[in-house]
Amino acid sequence: MAKAKYVLEVLEFITEKEGDNSWLSQIKHIGYMKGKFKTKKDAVSYYDRHNPHMRSLNAHNTYASDWDPKTKLLYIVRDDYLINATIDCFSIDDNSVEEIKNGCGITKYKWLK
Repeated sequence: MAKAKYVLEVLEFITEKEGDNSWLSQIKHIGYMKGKFKTKKDAVSYYDRHNPHMRSLNAHNTYASDWDPKTKLLYIVRDDYLINATIDCFSIDDNSVEEIKNGCGITKYKWLK
């Protein structure tokens, strides 16, 4: 099976009021989504389909979404370095599946688009 090339990194946009007239904002890494993509275009398509209330993930040609005012989350397409994915996909049916086969742990996934 071919190695997955891309994943979605999940981040939280945090805003805090400082004083009467200013805001501090920062971005906190949450994890990586349990979905795998062959191309960046597939990752954009998957995000866009599941977030019709948002601009396209690649609206600014950066492969990074705006932060969602409802969830405060944003997503960035990243190269897959086989880092442990801990965040459910937009549809849990799309998550990779951990299995034990012949005493060895394997991860099964389908390419998302």
